[in-house]
Amino acid sequence: MKRTAHFVLFCFIVIQSYSQNLVTNPGFESWQKINKPDGWTTALASTKDSLIILCGTYSCKQLTAGDSKDLGQIIAVTAGKQYSLSFWYKNDTTVKGNGCRIWSNWRDADMNSITDETSLPLLHSGYLKSESWKIYTAELTAPANAAFLNLLVRTLPNSVTYWDEIVLEESVPTGFSEQKTDNIRIHPNPARNYLYINNIQNLQFIDIQTITGIRIWTLKLSGEESIMIPVSEFKDGIYLISVYSRDKRYSKKLIKISD
Repeated sequence: MKRTAHFVLFCFIVIQSYSQNLVTNPGFESWQKINKPDGWTTALASTKDSLIILCGTYSCKQLTAGDSKDLGQIIAVTAGKQYSLSFWYKNDTTVKGNGCRIWSNWRDADMNSITDETSLPLLHSGYLKSESWKIYTAELTAPANAAFLNLLVRTLPNSVTYWDEIVLEESVPTGFSEQKTDNIRIHPNPARNYLYINNIQNLQFIDIQTITGIRIWTLKLSGEESIMIPVSEFKDGIYLISVYSRDKRYSKKLIKISD
C-alpha cells in the first residue's frame, strides 16, 4: 500500500547552493542610484521599479525611444567550462517596439572580443516580447581562450522591458544518474497551494531551490511513493525541484503562481 506524507511547511532559507550564480546583483535588489543598479557596468535608460517585479523588491525597467539600450556586465569565466544562463523579462506590449533580446559574446584575457566583429555575437536571440513574465535559457561552453563573458541584454527601440533574476552559473555534475520524469508525476505545474509527487519508488530526499541556487526547502524521507508539499508560502517564480531515490535523481522546473 502506498504511503503518503502530509506535513506542515515551515518557512526557512538555508544559504547553501550546489552552484554559484556569477552575476552580481542578479535580482536588481541593490541600486547606487535610481538609474544605476549595483554591479552592472552598462545600464542605459534603466530605472529601479517596485511595481512590476518577478520576485524580491525591485526589477530593472528599461524604456527606449529611438535607439536600443543595453544592460550588461563583464563576468569572469573558465575556458572549457559549461555554463547555464537564464533571465526573466516582461514587456509593455501596448507600445510599438519589438521588445528585447540578448546580445552577448566571449572575451579573452585582454578583453578583446573572441567573436569576429563581422559576424553575429556568440549568444543572440530573435526578438523577445511577452506581456507576462517569461524566462529565456541557454547552455554555453566557454571556448579555449575565453576569460570573460560579456553578458549583455538589450531593449530595442520604442520598447519597454522589465528584467529580473538573471543567472549565469557553472554546470556542475551531481554524481547521480539523472533520468526523465516520464513516469513520475510532479503536479500541478504551475502550482498554487500544493504540489504532489507520485509514482516514484524508494523516495529518499526532496530538494527545492530558487533559480539563483538558494535552497529554500528540503525533506528527508524513508521510501515513500507519493507526497504532498504545501507551496502557498513560496514567492511566485521558477524553482528547480530535485527528487532523489536510492540511486537516481529526477529534476524538473517548477513554476509557482498565486491565485
